[in-house]
Amino acid sequence: MRAANYSSMNIFNKDKVKEINNVIKENFIEGKDDPAALSRKTSDVKFVSLGKIQKEIYPFIEFCLAANNSFFGFDLHPLTSFDKLNYNSYEKGTEYSWHIDAVPKDTVRDIKLTALLNLSEESYEGGELALFRANEIICKEFNSPGSAIIFPSFINHKVSKITSGRRNTLAIWMSGPKFR
Repeated sequence: MRAANYSSMNIFNKDKVKEINNVIKENFIEGKDDPAALSRKTSDVKFVSLGKIQKEIYPFIEFCLAANNSFFGFDLHPLTSFDKLNYNSYEKGTEYSWHIDAVPKDTVRDIKLTALLNLSEESYEGGELALFRANEIICKEFNSPGSAIIFPSFINHKVSKITSGRRNTLAIWMSGPKFR
C-alpha cells in the first residue's frame, strides 16, 4: 500500500447536494447502525441502498475508484446496488469519537476504504473530520458541501462535536478480500 493518508475532492455544487438529499430521503430503508466498538457515536443514522441513488452519486463513486487506483491500490469487491450506505446527521452536541471501520468477525472480507460525501445543506461549526496516523490531521477541505474524502478504513478517525448547525454525510465502505 502506498503511504497516502487520504484523497479529497469537491465534486458537487449546492444545488446537486440538495437534489441528492431529496433522492436519499425518498428512499430510506430499515437498518441497524453498529457503531465501532468502544466508540461514542451520537449522530442520527439512516440507510439507503446504493441502487436507489447510484445515478445521482456516480461522480462520487468514480472519485473513489480513481483514488484507490492512484493512491491506495487495494483489491476491492465491486459495489452492488444492494450495498447499504449510511446517511449520518450530526446536530449540536453530537459526535463520533475515535474509531476505525472494520468488521472483525467477517471471515471473507475486510473493509478497506472509507468514503464520505458531505451532503450538508446548511452551515455548521465543529464536526471536523480528523484522521490519526502518527499525528492528528484535520481534514478541513471536507467541511464544504459537495466535497468527498476517501481513506484507508484502518486509519483511526473521528468527527468532533457539532457546536452549531447540521452536518450530513453519506458513507460508503469499500471492501475486498481479507488482508493477509
